[in-house]
Amino acid sequence: METRKAIEHSILELVPSLPANQKKVADFLLENLELVALLPIKDVAEKAEVSEASIVRFAQLLGYSGYKELKDELSTTLKNQLSPIEHYHLAITEKQKTPDIFKLVAHNVITNINDTIKSIDFNTFSNAVDSIIAAQRINCIGIELSHHLSRLMTFLLRQYSYDAHYLSTDFLKYREQIAYMTPNDLLIAFSFSPYSRETVEGVAFARDRGIPSIAFTDKKTSPIREFATYTLQIKTDNIMFSNSLGAVVTVINAIIIELNFRDKERTLNALKIIEENIKDERYFIS
Repeated sequence: METRKAIEHSILELVPSLPANQKKVADFLLENLELVALLPIKDVAEKAEVSEASIVRFAQLLGYSGYKELKDELSTTLKNQLSPIEHYHLAITEKQKTPDIFKLVAHNVITNINDTIKSIDFNTFSNAVDSIIAAQRINCIGIELSHHLSRLMTFLLRQYSYDAHYLSTDFLKYREQIAYMTPNDLLIAFSFSPYSRETVEGVAFARDRGIPSIAFTDKKTSPIREFATYTLQIKTDNIMFSNSLGAVVTVINAIIIELNFRDKERTLNALKIIEENIKDERYFIS
């Protein structure tokens, strides 16, 4: 909602100084911002009765590189405001444009991964990896869909002999379990919209106790960013209401591989154990 209001305010500030053709673009945008979030530039130009070049120039006047950047920001804002049912109706519209569901989903995941690559700061990523190597014990937390991501991270870290654990809330709240951690430990949290209060409060409590943390989250406005030591912002836009996990799993995989390259002795020792286990016919079929 804030993004929409900001764009509307910017347009209204421009209106007095605009030539007639650009005022037509301004009028159309002010009346149809939701539509702009969904339509290609060709359709907007036809409906506004202006050229595509006029729309591009207007988007640049608003501070965007072009129409696509404006459309993408509006689209993200619109999706964030939708209820699950409204999101479903939007998905039906997208499906009608691209009947091949595999291409539609794949394009969505690829876009998320590419945008995530742009949003993650390499120094933050590097420091997060160093904190995993330095940690005495690693606890992973997450609720609902994030529960499965935290378990995946725990599995992959333990596979390479890191002392990693998944914290369940079956018996104790996160705060009660984090109370046993020390500043030599590390907390890894997964928090995606809609944000779990318990996860955010757990990371806040860890910060108060001097315990470092890594947060996997989706937005600059995510409440967990205020408390995490390192934040990895990952795009999770989905065709449906739930978060898409493709980019999240990609970042998890990147962290594990970077650990393998940096922590060579630990990795080689773990691989020897893995090789021995794979050869054991009691557990695996060759």
